[in-house]
Formats: sequence, C-alpha cells, structure tokens
Amino acid sequence: MDRVKAGVKGMDRMLKGGLPRGRTFLVSGSSGCGKTIFASQFIREGIKSGEPCLYVTFEQGKKRLMQDLKEIGIDFGEAEKSGKLTLVGGPVGHVKFFKDRTRANMFDISKEIREIIEESGAKRVVLDSVNLFTMLFETDSDRRKALAELTSTLDALDCTTVLTCEVPEGSKGISWYGFEEFVVDGVIVLHRIPFENMYERAVSIVKMRGIGHSESIRALKIRDDGITVYPDLEPFHKASGKKAQ
Repeated sequence: MDRVKAGVKGMDRMLKGGLPRGRTFLVSGSSGCGKTIFASQFIREGIKSGEPCLYVTFEQGKKRLMQDLKEIGIDFGEAEKSGKLTLVGGPVGHVKFFKDRTRANMFDISKEIREIIEESGAKRVVLDSVNLFTMLFETDSDRRKALAELTSTLDALDCTTVLTCEVPEGSKGISWYGFEEFVVDGVIVLHRIPFENMYERAVSIVKMRGIGHSESIRALKIRDDGITVYPDLEPFHKASGKKAQ
C-alpha cells in the first residue's frame, strides 16, 4: 500500500511506514493536546513533497491561525501565495450563520469542498475541527450523514485527509459524539495525562485500516519547533529515569 509521510517526527515509525495514501484519518484529543499542530505539520510535509494542500479551519480566522503557527516555525505564507496551499474557513459561528441564512445542507457543503479541491488539485486535506463541522447540523443522524458524505467525497477525490476532533476533558471516548471514529480509516489519539506535578503527553494509534501499526502508547513532546513522537519510549518516563530528548 502506498504511504505518505505524516510530517511528525517519529510518527511514521509507529505507522510502520507512514499514512496510507488516499485515506481519511481522525486525530483526536482533549483541548491543548496538539491536534492543530499535528495537522499543520502534516500539511507542511505535503508542501515539502510537492503535493497541493487544503486546510479548512473552523477554529479561528485564517490570519490568527497563521500567526500562531509561525510561533512554532510553520510559515504558510509563501505556500499560500504560490498556490501550493489553499487555506479557507473561519470561526464556526460565521459559517453557521451563512449556512442558516442560505439554507445550505450537507451536500452543498461537501460540494463546495469538492469544488475547492478540484480547482486547487489538493491531495492533502485538513479539516480542523470535525466536531465543529458536525455542529453545523441539528441531529446526530444528520451529523453522521454529513460526516459520511464528506469522507466519501474526499475518498472519491483520492485525498489523504486529517480530521482533527476535540474530545471532552476527562472523557474515556475518542471523539465528541461517539460516531466519528466509525466513518474514518484510522484514528490517532493524542493524550494529556496528569502525572505527579505535570501533564505527560503521549500518542496512540487506535485503528488503521489496511496496515500494521504500533499498538503501544508512546511518549510525545510539544516544543517550540512542534511535535516529536518517541516510538521507543513509554510515557511516564520520569518514573523510570528515562527522558525524552
């Protein structure tokens, strides 16, 4: 199976070669786990490898997102100017206002995303975040149908896609509504676990259709230059005297 690099140091080793090309993946975790950073590194890797990319943000405005990413050394300005990256979206409240005003439905939104992908030729796509996307719909049934329609659209266009997903703080689940993980090809969970007087960060691969992968929870660090995964290091390394460098 053809693979693409995840763009996060150490992650490809856990994936035993990288993410399967043309599939859709959920990157989930509670607030502050690094989901947007992970997704942005995935997009940066695509730009480096010459793949046109699309980043759809519902979390914040484009300008603020780009400012925040610059703080960890990810500058999307040149890529956007050159056409290698298409960055669209804005706070979900604005999108919901537009949807309600125009009475757009799930098929209209998927169609709009399809048109952007076809125009830009994007092969890597990020939707940040999917639970904010599903909030645009009134019932769980409509939310699930909308997500299924969206993933079907992305699969048909042969896009390798990362959907970030917020998980309620303290929840044992791996998604917001409890169905998101069933309509994607793989799930990567970012953990933030209390340990002594700090939070320990870790990552695990819950599912990945079609490939073998690590089934261990491994240490993860977020520093000024982004996320690094340590495939050989268990979390709670302080207890054993080991330290992620």
